[in-house]
Amino acid sequence: MKKITLYHGTPDKIVVPTFGKGEEKHDYGRGFYLTESIDLAKEWAVCRPNET
Repeated sequence: MKKITLYHGTPDKIVVPTFGKGEEKHDYGRGFYLTESIDLAKEWAVCRPNET
């Protein structure tokens, strides 16, 4: 079986996936989003439209 590496874009150092958290407004609703692209995860980590 091939091993894949997945990334989660967050500025947090410790991440614990929790079911039901997140924003309803995301493309696919609430969820814990992962990607195989480290560059996309980096974009997600800095995209915080509701923060000042």
